[in-house]
Amino acid sequence: MTWPAPAKARVCELWLSRTMPASAIAGVIAEEYGVVASKSAVIGIAFRAGLAEQGWKRPPGQSPAARARKNAKQSAARAAARAALPPKPPKPPAAPKPVAPPRPAIEAAPDRGLPVSLRIPLVGIRDGMCRFIADDPAGGGATCCGHATAQGSPWCPSHRALCVSGTAPRPSAWIPYSRMKRAA
Repeated sequence: MTWPAPAKARVCELWLSRTMPASAIAGVIAEEYGVVASKSAVIGIAFRAGLAEQGWKRPPGQSPAARARKNAKQSAARAAARAALPPKPPKPPAAPKPVAPPRPAIEAAPDRGLPVSLRIPLVGIRDGMCRFIADDPAGGGATCCGHATAQGSPWCPSHRALCVSGTAPRPSAWIPYSRMKRAA
């Protein structure tokens, strides 16, 4: 929508007078020029004309010094209200949390044939290194096995056998077509 130049000038004049809000200015423009506008359009015209802060006066009592006095009174009132409250009873000391003893690291199990962990930190594991967590991660920095991995696996052959279970063949749900009866 294009605004006629006289309408823009009238918006600026009314804006600087600060006698009415933007919605009332929009009503005046609609009556005088036939331009249907919202208060946002009026504010936009004034802003683009560089009048957004011109003609605006602080309401009485809103100077920086008046605001500082008001804030000081409010903080003094809050402090007096806090002082009037009865003191809170002291909190009992918190019981110390029980500390779990560190778990021993998982070592090679001779009966399972697992290799001894190389204790590579988790962030130090690279491609081709076994990612099997060799100790309890809750006890500190997690370390991994670190041995060479099996092809296509994140684990070495021993840990792969421990972590991966075989898959059983899925039962077939196929029903031959000849057994199905058609509705005639």
